[in-house]
Amino acid sequence: MKKIFFDSCLYLSAILVLLFPVGTLSAQSKKSSSVQNMILITGGTFNMGSPETENWREKDELLHPVTLDSFYISRYEVTQEEYERVMKKNPSSFKGKLLPVENVTWYDAVHFCNALSAAEGLSPVYEVSGDRVVWNRNADGYRLPTEAEWEFAARAGTQTPFSSEKAPGDSDANFYAHYPYNIEQNYFNDSVLDTRPGHYRQHTVEVGSFKPNGSGLYDVHGNVSEWCWDFYGNYSIGAAKNPTGAEKGSARIARGGGWNDFGKHLRCAYRSSQIPDEASLSCGIRVAKNTK
Repeated sequence: MKKIFFDSCLYLSAILVLLFPVGTLSAQSKKSSSVQNMILITGGTFNMGSPETENWREKDELLHPVTLDSFYISRYEVTQEEYERVMKKNPSSFKGKLLPVENVTWYDAVHFCNALSAAEGLSPVYEVSGDRVVWNRNADGYRLPTEAEWEFAARAGTQTPFSSEKAPGDSDANFYAHYPYNIEQNYFNDSVLDTRPGHYRQHTVEVGSFKPNGSGLYDVHGNVSEWCWDFYGNYSIGAAKNPTGAEKGSARIARGGGWNDFGKHLRCAYRSSQIPDEASLSCGIRVAKNTK
């Protein structure tokens, strides 16, 4: 089982639709109300995983076609202000209203989704009984994205290792920028790198501090990794439609990499796994929602 560094470590384009007009919210309120900034990702087919030629590819990144229905996903990672307003507590190690909530378990993320749904008069998505969680796929409330949905939204129509053509540097994402993508084999000749070693911040930063990807999502690379619904397991061989991961397992998926991850762990295809009842100060939440 893989952990995020230190703590665990399309062809079709996504069409972006804001549920709320941008002009109605101030810059700060937009960041502090990420669930009010849900973006419609129009369904389609894409190649999930990575080609065998991709540097630092892992064996569990089998390239295969996936077809998804449309879904909503939040523009920002859930902030501490938002989490505290709903859950009446803030477990984060790095404190700040507009910093992403972190130090949350997968179960914490599930309970947050249900509490947020209830607060907005929506049907809770998850039925929780002890450690057993059942997903009601017909519910209209908030939920965690599936691993496939996360990668589809993160790629935003690209087929490169990252959602941008060039590997991210410290001005593009918050990560362990001393070790950008491909530094390992070019440590003594970083002039050949897309991105040179940069500043390592050693903490989270406010959501939305960098440019968004092509889907309009902020921080899909770095800051905090984001819990997904799926159990960790091997991909199914062949084409898949609306996959939801392995039927059972001991770990859940977290995607995107965090502030303390190497550049190679920020790749769109990289799959981190964590024990669902363990929290990490580099793992947080991005919510999703059905379109109907």
